[in-house]
Amino acid sequence: MTRLRLGIVGVGRHGSRYARHAARDVDTIELVAVCRRDEVRGREIAAALDCDYERDALDLVARPDIDAVVLVTVPNLLERIVEQAAWHGKHLLIEKPVAPDVATGERIAEMIEAAGVYCVAGHTLRFNSVCRSLRELVPELGRLDTLVFTQRFPPQLAIEWLDDPEQSGGGNILHTGVHCFDLIRFLSGLDVVTAACSVRSIYTKRTEDSFVSTLELSSEPTMAMVSCSRSTSSRNGLIEISGEHGQLVGDHVLNTIYRLTADGRTDVDPGPPRHTVLELLKHFEADLRAGRPPAVSYRDGLAAVAVAEACYRAARSGARERVAVPGRAARA
Repeated sequence: MTRLRLGIVGVGRHGSRYARHAARDVDTIELVAVCRRDEVRGREIAAALDCDYERDALDLVARPDIDAVVLVTVPNLLERIVEQAAWHGKHLLIEKPVAPDVATGERIAEMIEAAGVYCVAGHTLRFNSVCRSLRELVPELGRLDTLVFTQRFPPQLAIEWLDDPEQSGGGNILHTGVHCFDLIRFLSGLDVVTAACSVRSIYTKRTEDSFVSTLELSSEPTMAMVSCSRSTSSRNGLIEISGEHGQLVGDHVLNTIYRLTADGRTDVDPGPPRHTVLELLKHFEADLRAGRPPAVSYRDGLAAVAVAEACYRAARSGARERVAVPGRAARA
């Protein structure tokens, strides 16, 4: 079988995970080249993984010996890189957030669709053991009332561009909250229609590193709350779903689930933790080869960006804001 020849733009902390898995753990993928703005570190990574180094992302996407490109880069660079990659016919895996804002994301989506290239959004939590188990268990709750998400992580002050909105597009809402916004659709099958939001900057200066949002969904009475911060020394990924017949409580960081009913608490085994980046890479290659729809479409990713954008508007206005529906987000 011919291997999928892959290039990766952005091999920092997260992008390096894609690179290592592509080079070592997926037999049907060949890692051809990586790109990183820090040339010294980029060449070190390329040497360690026995692949080429490209200093310029546009040179990487133009290479004829590359079939597909993974983009794990600064959001404000995505549009230009996708434009060139699509023109060269490269299939794409775009790490979240898939755009800095909805308007840019719509232009990117149109480029992808016009070129007819395959594209997956990098919402890796859809492949997490806890998240997948919760999705299977949700129907037992009957009517869904609320979904509550909290994610707590340490500050990321060493990544300077994250606190520069002209590069990052935003802070914790756009870079962490989008995980939860996507999981709302994945777990409930419902869309977010309005958002209220408050933000704080605890360590950051120009973007938010802590926020709380309340969200109305597309079917009453279901509501959601998302609260994320990068201001603690601890880590968690709490998901609590309540409904007619009880509650499901999971943590995608701690790999735990328990069920609460009138009879009390029952622990649920979600199975061993999954390497979510590896799972996404495997799906990307196998689904592309088989002609199956992407596991997470670009417009799925853009739907999460639309919720983030509504949260930013709500934080500025102090009022509840409607979510602008971007194009045709696939049903989760």
